[in-house]
Amino acid sequence: MTDSGKLLRLNRILNPQTQKGVMVAYDHGLMLGPIPGLGPTRERLRQFVDGGADAILMPPGTLRASADFLAGTRVGVIVRLDWTNMWRASELLGFQEGRTCPIAAVEEAIRWGADAVLTYLFVGLNDAAAEAEEVRRNAEVNRACERFGMVHIIESMARGARVGSPNRKEFVALHTRLAGELGADLIKTDFLETEEETAAVVSASLVPILLAGGLKMDDTRALEVIERSVRAGAAGIIFGRNVFQAQDPAAFLRAARQAVHGSEAEDLRVGTIAAARR
Repeated sequence: MTDSGKLLRLNRILNPQTQKGVMVAYDHGLMLGPIPGLGPTRERLRQFVDGGADAILMPPGTLRASADFLAGTRVGVIVRLDWTNMWRASELLGFQEGRTCPIAAVEEAIRWGADAVLTYLFVGLNDAAAEAEEVRRNAEVNRACERFGMVHIIESMARGARVGSPNRKEFVALHTRLAGELGADLIKTDFLETEEETAAVVSASLVPILLAGGLKMDDTRALEVIERSVRAGAAGIIFGRNVFQAQDPAAFLRAARQAVHGSEAEDLRVGTIAAARR
C-alpha cells in the first residue's frame, strides 16, 4: 500500500508492530436496537479502551454522541456506512431474507474523523438482482475510498435463502475473494470450524482477514477460536457480543490482545507509545 492516507489510517486501526487488530463491533444498536450489553454507551466504550481495543466499529449516531470521549483516547474509529434488516428475528419485524442500504457516505465519515469505513457484502440471496446490488454498492464505496485515501473494510458473508451453512469453507472462500477483488483493504467474515479451513481461506484471500464472533460464546471457547484463527493466518478479530456481553469486557479484550498480538508485540507497543510521548 503506497497511498499515504490509507497507510496512516490503517496503522491507526492495526497494531503497527504485528499488523493485526483486536477490534470491537459496537454497531448492533443500528440493526437490533438496545440488545443486552450495549449500554450505557460511555461505560462500554471506556471498558473497550481500558481493555486495549485497537479500534471500535460504530454507527454514525454512536460516534457523534461519543466524539468528545473518543478524542481523548488512542483507539481507532471505524464507521459503518450501511444498514440491514438481515439479522432481525420474526418477532422484531424480521424478514425471511433481508436487504441492505447505505446510510452514510465516505465523505461524511472523513468529516466525522473516521480511520476506516465498513460495509456489508451478502452473497447467497435468492434474488439475483439483489446480490448484484450488493456488489455494485460495495464497488461504489470502494471507489470513493480510493479517491479520499480511506480504509475500506468489507464484511462479506454468505446469507439468504440459498445458504445452508454460512461457515462452509467454499462459501467463505468465494465471498472473501470477491471482497478482495472489489478493492477491500481488510475483510471481516465468519470464522471457520477448523484451523486448516481458516488457513486455506486466508491463503486464497488478496487482503488480511479479520474474524467476526457471531453469537455469544463461552469466553474460553471464544478465545480458543481467536487463537486457532490467528495461528492459521487471520489478522485478528472484530468481535461484538463476545466482548460487550462478556462478564468483564476489558478482561476479555486483554486476553484477546495476548492471543492476537503476543506479549513481545505488546512490550514493543508500550515502548513505542512511551517514545512518542517524550
